[in-house]
Amino acid sequence: MEIGTLESRKQEVVAKHGPWTAHNIHLVGDLYTIDKRITGDEIKLRRILQIIGDTVRKPWHELRVLDLACLEGLYTIELARHGARAVGVEGRETNIAKARFVKEILALENAEFIQDDVRKLNLEKHGQFDVVLCLGILYHLEGTEVLKFLEQIGSVCRGIAIIDTHIGLTSTVSLQYKGKSYWGVIFKEHESDSTPRERTKELWASLDNVTSFWPTYADLCNALSQAGFTSVYECRIPAEPEKPEDRVTLLAIKGQRQTPVSSPLLDGCPLADMPERAKPPYVGQHPDVVAGTNRKFRPAFLKRLQRRFLSQG
Repeated sequence: MEIGTLESRKQEVVAKHGPWTAHNIHLVGDLYTIDKRITGDEIKLRRILQIIGDTVRKPWHELRVLDLACLEGLYTIELARHGARAVGVEGRETNIAKARFVKEILALENAEFIQDDVRKLNLEKHGQFDVVLCLGILYHLEGTEVLKFLEQIGSVCRGIAIIDTHIGLTSTVSLQYKGKSYWGVIFKEHESDSTPRERTKELWASLDNVTSFWPTYADLCNALSQAGFTSVYECRIPAEPEKPEDRVTLLAIKGQRQTPVSSPLLDGCPLADMPERAKPPYVGQHPDVVAGTNRKFRPAFLKRLQRRFLSQG
């Protein structure tokens, strides 16, 4: 198909569903879904792709990938282009239409887009996946739906889940879920008197709930552990220099829990939760110690050097 014809078809999609808002996907030649420039999400794409390539020990064509709340389909499309069988689930019709347009143009038979509410995710309906992407959706869910959704992810994941989300930087609200407390903050998604139609049009907000719950870093990790993931890591490289302080990329691995043979006393010791508060700073890195200005914290060798210097003076 000629570029001019593709451009015309793209404009038809834009006229009906609006322009692409975030996912700038290369189609052919100089034609992109937005335009020929780096728009921002490509930096995250590089990070997500590298995590999968470094941790999943399978060829791309053997991977089954689930992209939850896939927006305009960038990650689903990218992984399908690498050969994976990729499924994108998205609640808004406008986003699904754009994603399906790209799938058709690129002739990606191994990409599938489903319009549905991700909160309906379940093993019987969707099956299992080697990779589950939860990028930019967790912080749009309300209250204990966040914790239930992480359990649902755990039920369909047989490999890794990548969680990219905002977190609560303070512990202002506590939720009870299955006998445990989870701390975080409440975020406003919509005006309380907004209509369902108005909420649907807000492409960067929840589908329907007025508020959302952002768990703290510690309790997000604890919730992933409760959901059946055996280890959780934070990705820092590849770097996202513009990533805000309250947003993280976590890699959660669904493995087999290991028991140290050399420490049998651990057999009866339950896994500890990640503490809500950070550990106190190591006294050796107290500013006064590093600067050598406070007598109380000054290391002994510095005291000896000071006495030796003064005696020579």
